[in-house]
Amino acid sequence: MVLVTLLIVWRPLRFASVDPEVATARGVPVRALSLVFAVVLGLSVALAVQVVGALLVLSLLITPAAAAARVTASPVLTPLLSVVFAVLSSVGGILLALGGSIPISPYVTTISFVIYLACRTIGATRHKRGWTTRMIAIPESV
Repeated sequence: MVLVTLLIVWRPLRFASVDPEVATARGVPVRALSLVFAVVLGLSVALAVQVVGALLVLSLLITPAAAAARVTASPVLTPLLSVVFAVLSSVGGILLALGGSIPISPYVTTISFVIYLACRTIGATRHKRGWTTRMIAIPESV
């Protein structure tokens, strides 16, 4: 249900995310899209929390997206990189937990955070050298 909904609203949601004022002027229902996205996200989190826990859901939902936003501004590449970073964190955490006595969650959270730090460093280096292709400014405190 979540994937089908995202497929239906992908183009207008992407347009509204990049430039909400222009999207509104072009007749895109920005407020309705925001509500639909919030409901889909809320359903995903509510269902996932019951299975894997709040810490793991947040580390797989927020950190990979923040890391991807640090290295690219592409509205297509950002979610793809976010999924790749989340899968790397999950698989890496599972593999590390196989050999140890610690549960999977700390490993996944740590790997996800290390990926974020690496992407933040890459983004800062690119910005210093003037290689930035960022379309949307992200405050440094994020």
